[in-house]
Amino acid sequence: MQRDAQFGAFRIVRRLGVGGMAETFIAERRGPAGFEQRVCLKRVLPAFCEDEAFVAMFQNEARLAARLSHPHIAQVYDFGEVDSQWWMTLELIDGIDLRALLDAVRKLGQPMPLDLTLLIFADVCAALAYAHEPSRDGRPGIVHRDVSPSNVLLSYDGAVKLADFGIAKPASGDRATASGVKGKVPYMSPEQALGGAVDGRSDLFSLGVMAYEMLAERRPFDCPTDLATLANLVAGTHPKLADLAPHAPPALVTLIERLIAPSRDARPASASDVLVALSSTPPPLLRSSQERTQAPIRRHQRAPRPCQRGPLRHWLRRPSRSPHRASLWLRPRDHRLAR
Repeated sequence: MQRDAQFGAFRIVRRLGVGGMAETFIAERRGPAGFEQRVCLKRVLPAFCEDEAFVAMFQNEARLAARLSHPHIAQVYDFGEVDSQWWMTLELIDGIDLRALLDAVRKLGQPMPLDLTLLIFADVCAALAYAHEPSRDGRPGIVHRDVSPSNVLLSYDGAVKLADFGIAKPASGDRATASGVKGKVPYMSPEQALGGAVDGRSDLFSLGVMAYEMLAERRPFDCPTDLATLANLVAGTHPKLADLAPHAPPALVTLIERLIAPSRDARPASASDVLVALSSTPPPLLRSSQERTQAPIRRHQRAPRPCQRGPLRHWLRRPSRSPHRASLWLRPRDHRLAR
């Protein structure tokens, strides 16, 4: 679609990206009295508009995600169909995703700062705590099933947002069929990869893999093939995090090792329990003892307040003054991302 083309009520500003079955655009919607809103427009590719299974999955994403309203979840605004093409609009995040940040840090040959790791870990955990719990208005608890760095968006203002509930399911513990297994193998829980019943603890496994990667600069179960990776994660075979990240607090290492346990019964029972554990992990995440006791147990809590949100802004905005840091600090032409 060309720049300035019209798609229903939206004017296309430019394309952000294209995936296997959908594409995203920066789009603009105008209304009376000078109303103007820029959004991320996600649209099913023409080749898949006749694919009933995919269209149903896209509709399911819109229905589930539209009922989620949380500071650490990318908001879905609207949903519809234009000329047999289904679309949805999402919050436009001015920043990068966690995958891009991890790749940049790896090129620098240095670990991600611990306070930055804790900030992202806690914020994504808070998003999961909210999504997993049924809401008072009748929304069921939702299992994301694709928690991974490419679905964690980091804004230049210091916000952390979990995005892309495209393969999410109500947290009913239903068993998935083998043909219905979707997601990224290195981040999948064993029960999800094997087509078993999943609940919130499956997302916690994926969160643990992501936290391990932020600290160790590698994923725990990686092998050259997906089949070998699957064998490792089912068996729980991985290098000890304490050996790869000696700078990490022992309590944090222990928590992450519990999250990536192959048996879900060995993992924390809920994301809220993980937040409670994080609140007492040094360096302290909470500003005060009052917040330490109250914030983690609120029904729809935000992440524990970090000592400062500055590290994220620092890493995403710091100017490039030396050639060896250019790969991280120089901004691409456009960082507005939505998945």
